[in-house]
Amino acid sequence: MLAPATVSPWDLWVLRGFDPQATQDDVQRLLSARRRQNDWEGDLFRRLLAGDTTPLRPGRRLLHEQPELATGLVLTMHMGPFQFVLEPFLAAGLNLHLLINADAARRLRPVATRLAAVLRHRGRISWHHADDPACVRALLRARRAGEPIVAFADGNQGRDGLAGTRRHGVPYALPGREIRVRTGLARFVCRTGCPVHPVSLRWSDDGRSIRWCTQPTQQWARCDDPVAVTHRLFDWIFSEVRQDPAQWSYWPMLGEAADCFAPDPAHDPVPASLQDDYRRAFTMALTRAADTARVHLEVDAAVWPGDVLADLSHDHFYPAAGLDQADLDLLRDEAPTLARLQQLRGHEWVAEHALRLCLLGLARLSGRGARA
Repeated sequence: MLAPATVSPWDLWVLRGFDPQATQDDVQRLLSARRRQNDWEGDLFRRLLAGDTTPLRPGRRLLHEQPELATGLVLTMHMGPFQFVLEPFLAAGLNLHLLINADAARRLRPVATRLAAVLRHRGRISWHHADDPACVRALLRARRAGEPIVAFADGNQGRDGLAGTRRHGVPYALPGREIRVRTGLARFVCRTGCPVHPVSLRWSDDGRSIRWCTQPTQQWARCDDPVAVTHRLFDWIFSEVRQDPAQWSYWPMLGEAADCFAPDPAHDPVPASLQDDYRRAFTMALTRAADTARVHLEVDAAVWPGDVLADLSHDHFYPAAGLDQADLDLLRDEAPTLARLQQLRGHEWVAEHALRLCLLGLARLSGRGARA
């Protein structure tokens, strides 16, 4: 999430995409858990620097017990101490290929370099950026060489970032809203027949050790539909999140990949061709029926910090342009007449803001003389 000490409206909106009934207390619990896990991470690094590799034993044992993980694609996610998913492969001296977007690589590379130096890993990492056109060819070579590939499936980005995900991704339905998801990873595993090993990491309850969670290996072929496979991959991601939401650290993706931010949304309450007629009708009501025409707020709306007007009923967002929360509360609580609004806010406010709210579909006029 965002700021560790406060709950912002954006944080709550993001969480409600996953859990429509989430409250500010739920967000606060996630933020508190994230701070606690950051402390655990610092403690773990100090233990490793002191020569205590006990927390790494479960991962190394898993690789020994399931050697098939050393070939194919390890599908992982930003869960728990996810940085350590690479460690068993490097400790075993394997050449590991990591598929990651450039921004995430900038954050993870210093951690991986530090771990390699402290633990004297014999293996090495080849970094393949999802935004590099040569990435797929490099991964195909790794697949032919039988070398392990690790991919963070919830990264959900390609060479054009999350903006490209919003433009080109396919819809994926969460309980609270749709997001857009990338199909590139699914196309790769279908094209190559590469075995896919789902693996996620968790902190133990006391933060002293790491739990490794695996699911049965999956494999697809060229005849499989990449969109359907993409949905299967994200089904796994969100089933893992549901088991322990506090350990997932990539919540912002749910907001940034939301379908409502895709270009050219279908929501168009008043078509452009009718807006002039609507303005004339509103002006007529304001002139001739101000004492009887009322402004009703039609949706769950709020003004957020950063001058954002949020239509929470339809997940649409606009500049607040001078509106504040008290204005929306007035319309919601009183449904005042146009005359009453002019007394409280002034004629210019009504002519600008009340009309704009109606044109956006957030409010409507009702009562005798209201045709807008």
